[in-house]
Amino acid sequence: MVSLVCLDLLACTCCQRKGYNDTLMYGLLHLESGEIMQVTYLYHSGYFVETETAYLLFDYYKGTIPEMVEEKPLVVFVSHSHVDHYNREIYHLLEIHPDTRYILAKDIPTKKLIAEWKEQGIDLEPHITSIRKNTTESLELSNGKRICITTLKSTDAGVAYLVDYENQTIYHAGDLNLWYWEGESKQYNDNMTKGYLREMEKLRNKHIDVAFVPLDPRLELHAFDGMKIFMEYTDCQQVYPMHMWEDYRIIQEFVACNEKYRKRIVDIVSKYT
Repeated sequence: MVSLVCLDLLACTCCQRKGYNDTLMYGLLHLESGEIMQVTYLYHSGYFVETETAYLLFDYYKGTIPEMVEEKPLVVFVSHSHVDHYNREIYHLLEIHPDTRYILAKDIPTKKLIAEWKEQGIDLEPHITSIRKNTTESLELSNGKRICITTLKSTDAGVAYLVDYENQTIYHAGDLNLWYWEGESKQYNDNMTKGYLREMEKLRNKHIDVAFVPLDPRLELHAFDGMKIFMEYTDCQQVYPMHMWEDYRIIQEFVACNEKYRKRIVDIVSKYT
C-alpha cells in the first residue's frame, strides 16, 4: 500500500490572497511507460497532477495549490456544480498562470459567469470548454500537445472524466459512484446499481494509470461497493480515494477487507488543516 507523504508547501498567490495555509499530501508515481507523475491531494475530491509537460487540477474545493512554472499549461477540470467540487476562485488562477484552460461540465452555466468575470477584467471565454456527458473532445494545448477528454455520465450530477495525455490515462470520477443509501427504496437502489454498472462497463479492462474514486463513509455498509466494482472492472495502476469527508480511516478499512488491492490503493495519512 502506498502512502502520500506529508509536505508543507507555500500556497500559490491565489491561495495566499485568500488566506489558505495548508498541508499538502503528495506522491511520486513511476508509470509503466517510464514517465513520472506527481499527484497532490488537496482536499475532499480535489487533486493536482503534474506531468512532465502539463498540470491538471481536478474538482478544486479548497486546499493549497502547488506553485507552477509558466512553461507548463494548466488544465482545470470541474465535474459538476456541487459546492464540494466547484469553487469559483479557480478563475483567479488566470491572474498568476495565464496559460490555463477550464473544462466544465454542462451543468455549470457559463454565459453569466463569463460576463461577471469580464467586469473584473478577466476574459474567461477563450479559456473555457463546456463538455457534455458521454462525449469525447480533443484539445491542443499551448505546448503543441493534445489532450483527449472522454466523459461518463455521473450517477449524481455532471460527469466523470477519463483523460488521455501523452500516453498517460487519468480517471476522475467526480460524483460517479454507487450511491446505495439504506434509507432509499429498493427501486432507487436497484436503478442506482444498474446506472453505475452501465458506466463501469465503458471502462472494463481499460488500462488507467491513475484514478480518483469516491470512498464515502456516509454510505455505511455500502461504502465500499463503488470502489470494489471499479477495481474489479478496470486495470488501474494506482487508485487515490476521495470524497471521504476527512474520515481517512476508511481507506485502511477498505484495504483490510480487500487485501488483493492493497498495492494499488494509495493511503492518505493526513488531512487539510
